[in-house]
Amino acid sequence: MKKNIKIFFLLLFLIYIFIKTSLPAQASQYVEIKNILILNSYHAGFTWTDDQTEGILSSFSTSDLSYTFSIEYLDWKRYPTVQNLEESYVDLKYKYQNQKIDLILCTDDAAFSFATKNRSDLFSDAPIVFSGINSEGVSTLGAGVDNFTGVTEVIDPKGTMEAAISINPDIDKIYLIYDDTESGLSTGNLCIQAATEIDSNLELVSLNNQTAEEVIEAVRSADKNTLILITTYAFDYDGDYINHEQFCKELGLISPVPLYHIYDFSINSGIFGGNLTIGRLQGEVAGAIGLRVLKGEAASSIPIVTQNTNQYTFDYNLLEKYGFSLADLPSGSVIINEPFSFIKTYRSLVITVFVIFILLITFTLILLFYIRKISLIQSALKDKNEELTQISEELTASEEEIRHQYIELTNAHEQLSEYSDKLYHLAHHDSLTGLYNRLFIYEEVDNKLSVCEPECALYFIDIDNFKYINDALGHNIGDDVLQLISKRLLTLSSEQNLLIRLSGDEFVFIANHLDNREQAEELALKILSLFSTPFHIQGNLLSITASIGIAMFPENGHNIDTLLRNADMAMYKAKNNGKNGLFFFNQLIKDEVLERINIEKYFQKALKNQEFLIHYQPQVMTESIDIDGFEALIRWNSPELGFISPGKFIHIAEETGFIIELGEWVLRSSCQFIKTLNLKLGKQYRLSVNISVIQLFQENFVSMIKSIIKEIDFVPELLELEITESVIMESVELISEKLRDLKTLGVSIALDDFGTGYSSLAYLKNIPISTLKIDKLFIDDIIDQKADNNLADTIIALGHKMNLTIVAEGVETLEQVEYLHFSGCDKIQGYYYSKPLPTDDLEIWIENSLRQK
Repeated sequence: MKKNIKIFFLLLFLIYIFIKTSLPAQASQYVEIKNILILNSYHAGFTWTDDQTEGILSSFSTSDLSYTFSIEYLDWKRYPTVQNLEESYVDLKYKYQNQKIDLILCTDDAAFSFATKNRSDLFSDAPIVFSGINSEGVSTLGAGVDNFTGVTEVIDPKGTMEAAISINPDIDKIYLIYDDTESGLSTGNLCIQAATEIDSNLELVSLNNQTAEEVIEAVRSADKNTLILITTYAFDYDGDYINHEQFCKELGLISPVPLYHIYDFSINSGIFGGNLTIGRLQGEVAGAIGLRVLKGEAASSIPIVTQNTNQYTFDYNLLEKYGFSLADLPSGSVIINEPFSFIKTYRSLVITVFVIFILLITFTLILLFYIRKISLIQSALKDKNEELTQISEELTASEEEIRHQYIELTNAHEQLSEYSDKLYHLAHHDSLTGLYNRLFIYEEVDNKLSVCEPECALYFIDIDNFKYINDALGHNIGDDVLQLISKRLLTLSSEQNLLIRLSGDEFVFIANHLDNREQAEELALKILSLFSTPFHIQGNLLSITASIGIAMFPENGHNIDTLLRNADMAMYKAKNNGKNGLFFFNQLIKDEVLERINIEKYFQKALKNQEFLIHYQPQVMTESIDIDGFEALIRWNSPELGFISPGKFIHIAEETGFIIELGEWVLRSSCQFIKTLNLKLGKQYRLSVNISVIQLFQENFVSMIKSIIKEIDFVPELLELEITESVIMESVELISEKLRDLKTLGVSIALDDFGTGYSSLAYLKNIPISTLKIDKLFIDDIIDQKADNNLADTIIALGHKMNLTIVAEGVETLEQVEYLHFSGCDKIQGYYYSKPLPTDDLEIWIENSLRQK
């Protein structure tokens, strides 16, 4: 018995020595924690995005580096708009302004484009590793960009088509289902090219120009020799968002033939299969590249990986449904949903058990050998009893140490649990105001909408002109304003009225258990009343208003996405109606928004294809009837949209920022034309060009004007810039210095539509204007030369006392001309002399006018 005890303690000693020598030495130096940002183009829950993210995390899970992950979503598939990117920029700016980012992992095109444009501002100028982008997208988005690498998305529609034709050699027609997004058109073109390479006689039918209902009918009526191939399909032809996986399931239920795809996220959603691009493999390769960058390799020195991440994958259930066999499929295909087979399923386990059994027998024989050997040396161990006793005491001390470490581990686990709760709170609350955030509304509110009885209302609240507060007073005061607004809105918050800060200056109220639309309107009026009292901010007294868009559940939508989108549309309608008001969503608003989206869509194309034209309306000297100059007026005749009035597209161009590029083009083109016209006719005609407030707010506005004048060699004294009265009043201090710089250069400033805005004389003394333009509203009141009920002559007299030139706009009758001549107006502009003319007609008009003189 004593011998066995001694043998036991000897074994414990040997185990102790083995553990002590095997444990790695504890790091004595501080290990830097790397901050890694995964920036996804699309939304959480979208399988393709989730698979790539899972692949990235899988690659990092085996690394010995210390790191933390932040995961963000641009939601580009559901909101592919400039406004979405601007809101994402503001949101990420607040999140990461005080955090160093060591690596950016981008999934798909929108995230890569956003990261390359904004990483110096938002993400510490970190290196970028991309995935989910094809080679064409990389060459386009990566032009002029450095410090990045990644893995390209290899799309193989040809492999899928060849597999389908191998299964059914009688295929003579292909239905291609894709949308008109950039990604959809790109994959659609790849499919068309692949089909042409396989067999030029195949009939190709692209369904991107049909609504979802029309696509479903086309699939339903497909014959047995039709190949149906689905690629990217997030929006139908009407622009409605499509849940891709649900749509595939619906097609799978009614399709008489198998459905093929090019991406793996569609599998198990009614898709038979194909040579699918695997999102997880994309993410794993990108993650492996990211580890190389974090370990010291420069991103730009790592070649872009073109590794094929495709895999032939098919659904066994649909294989049986359409009467195919496994032998029909390409060699090496992965089969999902295959019936259980013990031998196939557990073959590796059986082999493993057998190997373990052999090892156990071997170990038993070895153990018996050493037991016999131990029995031979027991006599020698008697002399070591004292030493073993000492070892036993040391093992007892080690047990106490292990117990102490267990207690510490338990405490650490409790702290980790508390930290997890804090992280959840931070993830679902806005850091500035403490309100619930966008993530909360999607994760916690969306699935509870169905319990609203009988109705719910979603209020989309946007602060009017908040941008000007930030620009004029600074972002710190802007943050204080948002906090005060949040406190006032919280006074209406309750269990039935949930308040969320969506982003920037946008808030959302979700009101439950409303009986009717009148109750919804009452709450909206209460919200507006909160803004009736000015806000006291650091010595400033600010009068602030808000615009509210309202969407009703279930009338205007059955989920948060739809309700937010529709309430957002209604909010814009409230702003267009003069702000500081409310508007309920209706179908007409949706039509207006779709029209706006189309206008935004064709802006860049229109400028590139020279669809914008400049017409010129003459300005005639009242006394001499000589031509003084011309006002440049932009026109747009779109091949897709037809003629669009400036009143429709100018304000959209201002809101999207496109007005900066468009305004510069108008100024450069009109200066070049007037210079050429003056040289041709030997004249010194003046040019008047309208300027937007957005252009004026640009820091390089004055330098841009100077650059164009120098480039064209235009006489600055012949250039006049027209600015509306309301623009000046919105930001006198911000633009006065710029206007003085232009006046020093020789450029004149005209005040357009005078009398229709604030009509304050105080600011006229402080800004360097040289011309007043009387609005057509006052000209229309002129009936005859003796009219005494018109303000035009008062404006003319006022302007002359201030040494300003007076121009009357919208002059159409002889009586108006005679009245303005009698009142001393300097110049006349209007249809009486000429409507705005294109360049060719203008030269003819000038020639006729000079001939008549």
